[in-house]
This record gives sequence, structure tokens and C-alpha cells, in this order.
Amino acid sequence: MAACSTSVGRSVEAAPGIDRKSVITPLIERVRTEGLSDMERYLKGEVHFLNLEPEKSRDEYWEFRNRDDDIGRVAWQRLMVIRINAFQMVDELLERDIPRYNERFGIRANDRYCITFPVQRTAELLAERGHADQALNLIASHIRQHDRFDAPYSAYALPGQFFALASENDRAEEYRELNEWVLEGLTATIKQRLEHPANDGPKASGIPGEIFFSIFADRKLDSYEWTGEFLKLRHRIAEGVATARGRPGQ
Repeated sequence: MAACSTSVGRSVEAAPGIDRKSVITPLIERVRTEGLSDMERYLKGEVHFLNLEPEKSRDEYWEFRNRDDDIGRVAWQRLMVIRINAFQMVDELLERDIPRYNERFGIRANDRYCITFPVQRTAELLAERGHADQALNLIASHIRQHDRFDAPYSAYALPGQFFALASENDRAEEYRELNEWVLEGLTATIKQRLEHPANDGPKASGIPGEIFFSIFADRKLDSYEWTGEFLKLRHRIAEGVATARGRPGQ
């Protein structure tokens, strides 16, 4: 199962413009489904997730929902993506999933994407349903939780993405200040990192929850490369082109 999962990732990575289903569907047909270890079952969920099969991937991730380790953490992230993208379960995310995830796992520097994507999608759906203030409150709260500036979190792009909605609802100044707070925090961190380099970039890992994350996004980066990620994010936010979309596959 792990070998199949790795093959999927390499195939998609080698040809980023390729249709995933054309790569993954033939591999799924060869996957053993009985007597799987925890890691194999988790990776089976990843394969279904990448193949855009929400029910099948949900059923696999559901088995890990009560775990507090990395498998449980990323399974929760995946479940939230499935619930909001495939089933538009706004109330469930707003009232249960997002608060519960924050309480159990919080913000981690080794996961720059965290739950930003499902939070963003929840806010977008709230706005579409006429609940703009609720959407803006959710986004502002999520951004403020990333107050350590110890990673180039994708959440930092959110003020710019929701500025138009804030302007339409008399909250432009609040979101302008939020964007400035982000840029000031990133600038201070970059200055500190350039003056005092440290070997603290994300490392390649065998943790199941980080397998696809490392394939598609952050490979092993040294301190200067990691600082470069801060610089690129600050530049994109300042230029108004940053997006907060989650890790590839979401």
C-alpha cells in the first residue's frame, strides 16, 4: 500500500498538469484492502482523497478521528476538507470541527497549511449565504491564532483575500490593520532569521500524515531556504497576489 501511494505521488509530481484520475484509478484497482496496517489504511484514504472520492476517503480517515498523533491530526484536516468541499457542512465545521481541532492540535510550525483551507471555504460559504460578519470574524480569529510567526503560514494571506468582503461590510480598516500586522510580523521574523541563522527548516519525515505534504510541498529545506519561504510569502502579500489555498490535494 505504501509503495502504491508513493508511486501515485511520484507520477503526479512528475507531470503536474496530468489528470490525477488517469494516474490513480488504475493503481486503486490493484490496492489490497484486507488486513491493512494503520499506516496502510491511512494511505488508502490518501489515495481515495487524491482521486476525489469523498465517501471512500472519509470512511478511511474516520477510523483515525480519535487519535491525537500525527495520523489523527491530518486525518482530521482531511475530514474537514471533505465535509466542507464535498458536503458543504458549514454548521458542523463552525460549531464543532474547527473549535475541536484547535483545542486538540493547535498551530504547529511544521504544518504551515494546517486547517486554513477548510476555514477559508467555511467563511466563503458563510458569505455566500449572507453571513458576511460571521465569515469575517472566523477569518480574523484564525489569522490571529498564528501570532508566533515561526513559519510562513498560509493563513497570513487571508486578510488580502477577504479584503473586498470586509470593505463591503464596513470592516476595511480592520482588515487593513490585520494585513499590516501580518507584514510587520513577517518582516521582524525575516530580520531575526537573517541575523541569526539556525538549522530549523522542515525536515523530510516518515510520519504518515506528512507523506503527501512532503511530496508536494515542503521538502527538506535548510535555514536559508526556509527563510526564503518567508520572503516569498511577504512579497506576495505585499503585492496582493498571495493565496491561502491548502496543501496540494485539498
